[in-house]
Amino acid sequence: MIRGTMQLAVSLSIVISGVRPLNAQTAQTRLWDAAMTGDTVELAAALTAGGRLDSLDTRRTPNGRLALNWAAINNRGNAIRFLLAHGAAIEGTNITGFTALHHAAEAGSLDAARVLLAAGADPAHRNNEGQKPSERARLEGHSDVAELIEAAERGTRPKP
Repeated sequence: MIRGTMQLAVSLSIVISGVRPLNAQTAQTRLWDAAMTGDTVELAAALTAGGRLDSLDTRRTPNGRLALNWAAINNRGNAIRFLLAHGAAIEGTNITGFTALHHAAEAGSLDAARVLLAAGADPAHRNNEGQKPSERARLEGHSDVAELIEAAERGTRPKP
């Protein structure tokens, strides 16, 4: 009886939380999720299993997010380095024209912004609304990220 109750509790928590067991996820969803958490081992496994770096994740937002965007939003420097080393487009955009640097700026992800700028992200890239990443950072109140990006616009890039 206790074992059955425990199994039911685990099943209910999975249903309620929306988390699916990994074996039920596709390579693509595993790739996006690993980018969010910064799990480079799972990123490698998901890529090997057929996950695509250029695929937009619209599970949480209709604008979509690339794996690189998810890593930037969540301030996952190692995942950003991994994704770039495996061919992620540093200037890849979602539906609204946000690059990974725009998403790092919007979220206040300072380490992610440093990694992206050091890797060559364009600090002057404008989204569909005409905003540069530094402007997006300022709108969200992330002055430290805005200052870093503005310095890159002036030619001072952070070291890798």
